[in-house]
Amino acid sequence: MNQEQLTRGLGKALEIWTLQNLCDLAILAGFVALGLFAGRAYLEGLKSRMTLRVATEAWENLADIGVDALLAGVALVALLVTNMDIMADIKIGLPFVPLGFLLMTVALVVRLFHGGGVVGSKAWTVVLVLLVLGCLANWFGFTFVMEGAGDEYVELHPSTSAFWQGLDHLRSNKNPDLAMATFVWAGPGLLLAFGWAVVVGAIRSAQWAKTHASRPDANSGKVHGT
Repeated sequence: MNQEQLTRGLGKALEIWTLQNLCDLAILAGFVALGLFAGRAYLEGLKSRMTLRVATEAWENLADIGVDALLAGVALVALLVTNMDIMADIKIGLPFVPLGFLLMTVALVVRLFHGGGVVGSKAWTVVLVLLVLGCLANWFGFTFVMEGAGDEYVELHPSTSAFWQGLDHLRSNKNPDLAMATFVWAGPGLLLAFGWAVVVGAIRSAQWAKTHASRPDANSGKVHGT
């Protein structure tokens, strides 16, 4: 192996390592987001112990922005790893992990633009259900497919061989046909969710700009009372 081949091999290994860790971290981030979202009463209890107004406002913003930031990170990673080349390089539990990522992306859009941040509302319940289903799909895909029982366990428990080998076949880097079938619906689904967010966000921004421009103090050249 010459220097050029070694450099290419190391670069490819680093790329695979980075993408695999991004995918794994996105799965964990979904669970953290669900904990922050469902545990709002606990967070409010902690906030009530704070005596400084600045601290309470910072804590409240962190609780809201933290969930949004985590789900946005999950959505971006989902858009990155849900393509044929990357799914062929790293192990992704199909179709569970792409489905979990898609559900969390939809949950983010509902939370941001359709009242999902109002605790106890119908939209909040929809977001909660989407996050729970997304985490369950990711948990199964990660635990039983991506990191299922290895050869050593199967040798000790041969009766479970068929079960674990069947799940091992659901890894994206070992089943290109299933990876393609998953990409056919997961890729467009993620694009539709992002398009949904862009359209609604643009409409809301235009409405805000129109309302803001109609205020007396919107133009800095105007003087109040004249």
